[in-house]
Formats: sequence, C-alpha cells, structure tokens
Amino acid sequence: MSDRRMAAYAAEGAVWPRLARLLPDPGDVDDVRACWDIGEQEAGLDVLVARLRAQGLAIGDAERAELAAMAGQWGEGDRLGETIVALPRDPARPAPPRVLADGAEEPLPVRSVLPDHPQEELFLLPWIACRSRDRVLARAHWWEEWGAWSHLTRAYVLFAAGRPVPPRLFPVEEEGAVWSALVALRADADRG
Repeated sequence: MSDRRMAAYAAEGAVWPRLARLLPDPGDVDDVRACWDIGEQEAGLDVLVARLRAQGLAIGDAERAELAAMAGQWGEGDRLGETIVALPRDPARPAPPRVLADGAEEPLPVRSVLPDHPQEELFLLPWIACRSRDRVLARAHWWEEWGAWSHLTRAYVLFAAGRPVPPRLFPVEEEGAVWSALVALRADADRG
C-alpha cells in the first residue's frame, strides 16, 4: 500500500468511529465499526445512514460533509447522497461546510473554473459549500449520452465563487483525493 493510500486510510479510520458514535445505541455503534474492521465500508455506510434516518437523529453540518465524503469515497454517493442531505440538521452544531442537494446549483463547465483543463466536456457539480468564504467543493462529471451525469466522479475541484482565488484540482487518481479536498475546504472555512 502506498504512503499516500495509507495516510488516506488512516484519515478515514479516524472519521469512521466518530461517525459511528452519532448513533446513541452502543450495539449500532459496534455494528458500524465492525463493518469497517472487516472491510465492508459500503455496508457500514448503509447501516449508519439508515439508522440515522430511521431514528430521526439530527447531525451537524461537519458530520454531514464527512458522511458525504465517505459515501463518495466508497462509490455510494449516488445512492446515499439525497438521504444524507435530508438528515435532520442539528441547530446546536451549525458549522461550515454545508452539503448541497444534487441539482441545488447549476453545473458549471470545467473551463469556467479551470480554463486550461484538457477535458472541456467535464462539468462541475457544486457539492459542499462554505458560504461564509464563498468556497465551493465540486465534483467533476461528464453528461452521459443517456441523459444523466456520469456515475463516477472524475475529480474534485475547490474554487471561490466570485473571488479571484486560484482553484485547486484534486484528481481522483490521487489516493485520498476526497479527504484532501474536504480538508482544504475546512481550512479555508477556519481562516474565515
């Protein structure tokens, strides 16, 4: 395993138990953690999101962003994304960033943010935003011929809406790209 992949796995490993502890029942927490331990992250996400939803548990915006990143990392973003966005918001823990519902904002041609990007057919779908700093983390996708966005995210792009701040590209080929992008967004929010 590469050093970069090991660092990404360690970052996820730190987030996973914290997300599991959002559930009040220790048995549920153990179920979610067991999924991580045996390498069944997709099943663990299913259990975690389903139990949060079934119990109507409110979560903070920071946890919602981590759940969205975890779902994206494990290819579950399309399936779990709407449910994650719809989980009740905990007003006691409002903190940037905020996960956006798919389609909440207009897609942007990749070249409107990254003028020199070689794949002009890519579009950026705003995904997680920090409005206090006008920073947006977007997923890059193709529009498929059957009339839907490509299932797989091609890259993550962090940019400033309406401000001359250089955008940052996080290619999915780089291990832990989603976590690196989320950390960068949070660092910008903390500089607020």
